[in-house]
Amino acid sequence: MNTILNNPYRIVGLLVGATAKEQTKQISRLKKYIEAEQDPQDDFSFPALGNLHRTLDSIEEAASKLNLDNDKINAALFWFWNGNPITDEAAFEALKSGDIEAAYEIWDKLITKTNEAGKKFWRPVTEKNYSAFHNCSVLNIIRANGNLQNAIVASLYFLESDLVHTFVSSVADETHKTNKKELQLLFLNQLHSDIEVNNILSLSKFLEILNKQEFVAKQDFIKGFVQRAIEQIEQKIENAKNKRKANKANAAKTGQELFTTTVSDLTQLKSIVGANDLKFTSISDKVANEVLQCSIDYFNDSQEKDVSSDYAEIAMKLAKQAETLAVGKLMKDRVKDSIETLADMKDRELSQAIDLLKSVKDA
Repeated sequence: MNTILNNPYRIVGLLVGATAKEQTKQISRLKKYIEAEQDPQDDFSFPALGNLHRTLDSIEEAASKLNLDNDKINAALFWFWNGNPITDEAAFEALKSGDIEAAYEIWDKLITKTNEAGKKFWRPVTEKNYSAFHNCSVLNIIRANGNLQNAIVASLYFLESDLVHTFVSSVADETHKTNKKELQLLFLNQLHSDIEVNNILSLSKFLEILNKQEFVAKQDFIKGFVQRAIEQIEQKIENAKNKRKANKANAAKTGQELFTTTVSDLTQLKSIVGANDLKFTSISDKVANEVLQCSIDYFNDSQEKDVSSDYAEIAMKLAKQAETLAVGKLMKDRVKDSIETLADMKDRELSQAIDLLKSVKDA
């Protein structure tokens, strides 16, 4: 996960909450090491988490990202924070020595409890464990056998708590203003981006995890995702429309591609907003309409050119696929009429062929 492995705090070897003085001292120290072609092993870059190649340029770039409060908070959401020295420092020492599991166990015990039946439960977020929720989430995202679902839930528990303001005040200047919703959206948008790039969790599973949680940014995040999904589907419709108009002989292939590339998108959208949501019904009908139009244009073009292939059967298959996507009454009626017309045309052609064969036989 790039947000953790190449986090500015990791590159400069500092924990979240380091002071400006500590940052200046550490950067100066790092530059001396690199100029001597060495890499310090005693800072907070935790080599056990993954490879880290530092250069003078990468240090300068990382340092520049730790100057502005917004950038610092964005980076802090995906790096370790010493919010409770009593427990956190022991976990950091374990990470320095390469014992990732020992660090995980320290934090995990603070945020979960196990009942007599062996089932785990989340503990309430308190001043004693709030940094453990954050740190355990970061570690769970990056460790080899980590549980990404638990990482997401732990982070949202922490970001939903009132204690998150202590985290913010340790990172940014006291004049910096933010709120739970903004922090949660920063976290979720960046995490979603990394999940897509690394392909480590399906989108449907990601949204399923979020739908089970209650947090203030939930509706805003899902709304933003829904809008992006609709825009992507609309772009696919527009591309199909342009290809169909440019080459009607190939319209059946164009329609099939549109159906294949959007059917899973529509299924996901329906699972998020519901089958009766206007946004879903509208975009699903738009896809159905374009798929049907591809069927009609292909049939008409093939009939005009008197092609030898079984174009009626191909057009019918496409029309029936459009039928599976139609939601509104007008769209359903249009698909139904087209299917009936195609069936009539096919029967008429078959009847004409039989009459022709009979006349040949009579002759």
